[in-house]
Amino acid sequence: MTVLEGIGITKRFGGRVAVEDVSVAVHAGRVAAVIGPNGAGKTTLFSCLTGATALDSGTVLLDGSDVTSRGADDRARRGLGRTFQRLSVFGSLSVADNLLVGAEATRRTPLWRGLLGLPDRRASGDAGRVDRVLALLGLEDVRDQEARTLSTGRLRLVELGRALCGEPRVLLLDEPASGLSDAETDGLRAVLRAVADDGVAVLLVEHDVRLVLDVADHVYALAQGRMLSSGTPDEVAADPAVRSAYLDRTRA
Repeated sequence: MTVLEGIGITKRFGGRVAVEDVSVAVHAGRVAAVIGPNGAGKTTLFSCLTGATALDSGTVLLDGSDVTSRGADDRARRGLGRTFQRLSVFGSLSVADNLLVGAEATRRTPLWRGLLGLPDRRASGDAGRVDRVLALLGLEDVRDQEARTLSTGRLRLVELGRALCGEPRVLLLDEPASGLSDAETDGLRAVLRAVADDGVAVLLVEHDVRLVLDVADHVYALAQGRMLSSGTPDEVAADPAVRSAYLDRTRA
């Protein structure tokens, strides 16, 4: 089932075309990846899909509903989670509290309960959700540490954990392997597969070609804002245009 779809997405900044007529689809239980050289338009595409950047033309569908005119907060409440290329964590909060923020962010407490001073009954499940995600990501040993004391690699996992605690139906990850060691990348690979196997649709932008080829079910290759190729990892890796524009350079 298609959870998130971008159709004919185009975005310009002044006279520069960042993304031109790009279409992608993300399916429940599967991992899709976007690859390409720096400046290919990958992060702009993500911003258009999440609602952080308005389109010049094109359509974004979430669970079949047109959300093109909806903002990022509305899309998040509808089940779209994301991480960022630049780390976005609360350094002074503990790891567990960072994840708790993610659990609370997509939960709305009815106004009348707040006015009466009544607790949100759904909040009781947040702590259990945080515990499960900490275990999934191997962060149990640092649950009470302030996030700012962690390495970049582990902070990437904290950010991923916060997104997962929002129980997204579709998860967009912008360079999740950046700063990770080889062992942490292997762990991330297992996490991404586990998340997809749980029915979540996953879309990632990633420069680690080995990770993409190992974990992705479908790959989109961009260059200069345009779609070069799409298909299985093997099909895209064998495409001469993709090899010339990107893969041969990353392996040189």
